[in-house]
This record gives sequence, structure tokens and C-alpha cells, in this order.
Amino acid sequence: MAIPFNLNRMIDTELHYPQRFANMQQTDFGLLFWNEGNKASQESNHAVIKDYVGLESSIRAIESFYKAKAIKPCIFSALQAGELEKISDLLQKHDFKLELKDHQYFLHDHESSLRPSSDLRIERIKKLDLDIMETIALEYGGDWTIKVVERHLQHPSYHLLGGFCENELAAMASVSTFAGYSRVSDIFTREKFRGRGFAGAMIHYLVNYHRNISQNYLYLFSDHPGTTKLIEQGGFSRLPVDFQSWVAIKET
Repeated sequence: MAIPFNLNRMIDTELHYPQRFANMQQTDFGLLFWNEGNKASQESNHAVIKDYVGLESSIRAIESFYKAKAIKPCIFSALQAGELEKISDLLQKHDFKLELKDHQYFLHDHESSLRPSSDLRIERIKKLDLDIMETIALEYGGDWTIKVVERHLQHPSYHLLGGFCENELAAMASVSTFAGYSRVSDIFTREKFRGRGFAGAMIHYLVNYHRNISQNYLYLFSDHPGTTKLIEQGGFSRLPVDFQSWVAIKET
């Protein structure tokens, strides 16, 4: 690598990730993301508070911003150590419901021990057809996910990979490249195809695919502890982080 790995730079990449499928505005206190064409998507519509000076006024500004757009006010963690100690009381005061997330972050730093599957044909998806849209909606729980992917596909550095078994979509994964860092996401296998090693085959393929398009550091996060072993077999090591991921939502 041309530059040494820097956790803070990776975190900054993670915080700015939604700008690929939402509008973004930088403010004195942090970031605002919104997409009025996809109001049901929290990833597309949330704030990030990075500066805690004047915290009360920042929260009020966030509430006003999203209420004016008829969007539920939502705040994501800035992935900083100790931030909940600074903000949780005020979030409660302003009637935000806090949800803690068990996110684990991983960096690819060794060779994969996973293997491809002869039953799976993997290719890049550049346009969504009906079968893919139905699969995404069913797996992720709504049409809002389709809108995220559709807008994401407009960006050339978003690589959506589909795994097909007998010409039917069986698994998916994606990688987004930024400056120095690339983010893996959207890994899943359709229920009817599970237990056949397709998730591992997708991760193995994605790692090699990324190696051919970028020299970036490759990272991902998972909120499913049961996938840790598979991720590590794919060449990823868990990063020791000192922050707690969370989401705060205010019902309107």
C-alpha cells in the first residue's frame, strides 16, 4: 500500500458513505444527509454530529431540518469514543429513541481460505431487472432499498455483484471505492440457496475482484456475530475499536 492504514480515515469514509445515494450538506456540527425521493431510508436521511459545541442547538437544527422535509429526524453515531456520554441525556430530553448497534468492523489483511463455487456464476450488475428488484425488496424489507441501490448504481465506483445459480439470482455483494478505502456491503444469499457455500464464494470473488480494480484498503462491518468466522475466512481481521455504534430516531 502506498499509505499506512489509518482508522480515522476509514471512519471518515464510513461516515461519508451515504453521499453516494443521498444529498449531503456539511454543517458546523457535522453532516446532514437526505433524499426526499426515499424518505423511508434511514441511511439516506440522517444527521451525524461530529462537533459537540452547542449540542442543544445542533439537535434543534436537526429536528427543524428534517421536519421541514416531512422526514423523521434521525441521528447516526459519529463513531467516536465516549460520544454517548455527551449526547444521550439530550437525546432523551428531545424524545429521541436510542438504539445501540452491535457493529463489528473488519479489515482485509490476509489471504482468503474460502473457495469459489462451480454452481455460482458471478457478474457485475449495472441495471436492476424485476427479479433483482424483488429479491432486494424481500431480503431488506421494502421498496426503499431498491431506491438506494438504483441511485447508487449511478455512481461508477459502486460495483454490485450478483451470483447466479441456473440463471436465477442466488446471492449478492457490493464494493464501493473511495480515496484510499473501499467498503464492502450488501452481502446476502437468498433463503432458498443457503447452505451451499454461496456467501463464502461471493466474499472470495469480491476480494479478488477488488484487487483487480483498486489498491485501496478493503473493509466492512457486520451486525451479525454469526458471520464473523466466514468473514475472517475471507481474509478479514476484526478491528479493535473504542466506539459504540448507535442510531437515534424521533417519531413525529
